[in-house]
Amino acid sequence: MNKSSRIKNTLMNLITGIGGQLFIILVNFITRTVFIHTLGKAYLGINGLFSDILNMLSLTELGLATAINFKLYKPLAEHDEERVRVLVKFYKTAYRIVGLAILLLGVALIPALPHLIRDYDSLEGLGVNAAVIFLIYLMQSVSSYWFWAFKSAIVRADQKEYMLNVASYAVKLVTCIAQVAILLISGNFLLYTVSILAFNIIQNVINACIANHYYPYAFKKTKNKMSREELKDTFKDIGSLFGFRTNEVILKATDNIVLSSFLGLTIVGLYSNYLLFYTAIKSSLSRIYQAVRASMGNLFVTDGVEKNYLVFEIMNFISVVFYGTACVGVSVVANELIQCWIGADYIIKQPFSILMGIEILFCGLKTNLGNVRNTTGAFRQMWYRPAISVLLNLIVSVALVQKLGIYGVIIGTLTADFFTNLLVDPYILHKYSFQHYKPASVYYVKNIKFILLLALVGAIDMYLCTQLILPNSGWFSVIAHVLICGISVPAVFLLVYRKKPEVQYLLRVGKGILEKARLKGQK
Repeated sequence: MNKSSRIKNTLMNLITGIGGQLFIILVNFITRTVFIHTLGKAYLGINGLFSDILNMLSLTELGLATAINFKLYKPLAEHDEERVRVLVKFYKTAYRIVGLAILLLGVALIPALPHLIRDYDSLEGLGVNAAVIFLIYLMQSVSSYWFWAFKSAIVRADQKEYMLNVASYAVKLVTCIAQVAILLISGNFLLYTVSILAFNIIQNVINACIANHYYPYAFKKTKNKMSREELKDTFKDIGSLFGFRTNEVILKATDNIVLSSFLGLTIVGLYSNYLLFYTAIKSSLSRIYQAVRASMGNLFVTDGVEKNYLVFEIMNFISVVFYGTACVGVSVVANELIQCWIGADYIIKQPFSILMGIEILFCGLKTNLGNVRNTTGAFRQMWYRPAISVLLNLIVSVALVQKLGIYGVIIGTLTADFFTNLLVDPYILHKYSFQHYKPASVYYVKNIKFILLLALVGAIDMYLCTQLILPNSGWFSVIAHVLICGISVPAVFLLVYRKKPEVQYLLRVGKGILEKARLKGQK
């Protein structure tokens, strides 16, 4: 695949990903608003807690999807159809086993629910059968691995995720309409939960149809299978990726579990409103990495280390600018937005939103590192790091939640991220993925400068928005403050770093796209 094709696929994935994600944010906002006004805080807590418990159960996936996608890049680039069929066959069998494992583990966990929910006895008064609701959430998780879910992998690995994006947005719209109707007409939490499961299965079926149409050869029967040596090698990759999967899930999933165990479901409900924005921002910006992941996989198997490192620096700069903008925006505007949206009773006082903003920034930095790790196969060389991160997160979160409440839980997550993801991963990547092309110290120094500049811009924005420009003026001030944060960070970074190679490259690509659009317009 040539450079032009990679850029085209990346742009298509990016446009449909981010554009559609803005639509998803609006849809989720509408659904959450109706949910809050029809059901209330306690139900929000149940929703958040069960979702996180099942995210932890999805650890049984062991990083399988990442390992298979990594192996698909090369045969897709070389048009090796038989090799693709062998990998898809293995993927199909593995996902069936994973789904069964999650189902069995989830059922075994039901007796422990009273110990995970501090307010468990009060659920009866709400008319909630926790075991039944949990089973529905469990089947939703299982459906992510059954019902032909494995087929979408080849579409993503071949840089055509935009086809899945369009379908998912259509399903999301229908889901939102159905859920809002259920909440307004019946106010029935059980029916609301069942609708999530039903539409998840529908999404799998549609994705499978897309894969069948564009890649019919991949699903033809084959007698060939992965060799014993190759299986051994794959399981080594999966074993290494399991640690990263564990780290990724536990760093967020344990937050609600710790909060529910020590502080109760009400605080989980309040936290879940902030998580709505956190998840919306993370999902929107992660589309950047999803858009370029397969193209990067193709790039790393066809180009040299110099070009690969430039792409890494470009993506790091994009991460800082986009996630940094989100960091400042959440820190400055989150509480104001919550108050305008659902009222002051749902606000968690500062410095909570500042801590959430920092967590978003860290998320961007580690997502970029993870993208390189997973596309270059460097996960084996840092297999030990996730275990340290998980342990550090649990120790700090449990120790601080009793003294600092919810603030302590977020500090636990930030501590684990900083001392593991952001310190260890860059060193390993520079050593193995980039073969010491540049020392890791270059990355550390550059990001320290980025963060100091971001902190300066954030402090100025905080002062402007809380003291000078339309403070406490309702939705009008929310919009004004979002615009201030959204414009100031990118503008300052582009001005300060306009002569750097990564910025120059982005400007050249942008000019090229505009020039092609102009020429097409003239035809």
